[in-house]
Amino acid sequence: MGRDASSPRRGDGEVFEQLVQRNMEAFGRKDLAAVMRWWADDGILELAGHTPVSGRYEGRDAIAGFFRTVFERYASVRLTVRHVAFTNPVALTYRNTVYVESELEATSSEGVTIHDERIAVFEYRRGKVVSMREWAFDPTIIEAIWGHEAPPASA
Repeated sequence: MGRDASSPRRGDGEVFEQLVQRNMEAFGRKDLAAVMRWWADDGILELAGHTPVSGRYEGRDAIAGFFRTVFERYASVRLTVRHVAFTNPVALTYRNTVYVESELEATSSEGVTIHDERIAVFEYRRGKVVSMREWAFDPTIIEAIWGHEAPPASA
């Protein structure tokens, strides 16, 4: 039986990092089908903060709804991977925890532009995301794109 070309090989951390980057690029294109290919049917997504989309999403339908809402809100969005770390670089696809530091640049449908850094922790099982928890370094920046008061400019 052949290996799915979208799945990393056992022990191939560089390939896995490239797949993380490709998923971030799919997010930037607002390609829901490509983003959802990574998710297990019983996946859980948790987003910290006080925005209309902060909270816990359980199952593919709820997670897809989260991404639809975010994609509708963002006129443009780009995620750039800065660092990726694994708890088990020898067995990437069976069960693993992956830590991703990234930068978010986004513009809302109203023209509010933000730049933020974030950390996400992914739990993978058999090549699919079963959970993701994400934190923004400055949650007030993320709140600004959802219509809350914009953060003050840095001095």
